[in-house]
Amino acid sequence: MTTKVSKLQRAGLSDPTRVEISSKYSTVSSLLQYYLFVPQVQKDVHLANLLAQNTMIILMRTVHDARRSS
Repeated sequence: MTTKVSKLQRAGLSDPTRVEISSKYSTVSSLLQYYLFVPQVQKDVHLANLLAQNTMIILMRTVHDARRSS
């Protein structure tokens, strides 16, 4: 936590609880992460092709977009 965030915390919160994750946990080295910029009109086709080829987690902007693609 930066000192600015720490000062903001002290100024704005009363009796805060701090939660930390141990540094022994990390992302596995075999994980591959990518992002694609796809024109809106081609998103459905790209998504269908990617899902047919791979197992993945896809993050979408809205629930409406996710329902439309499923």
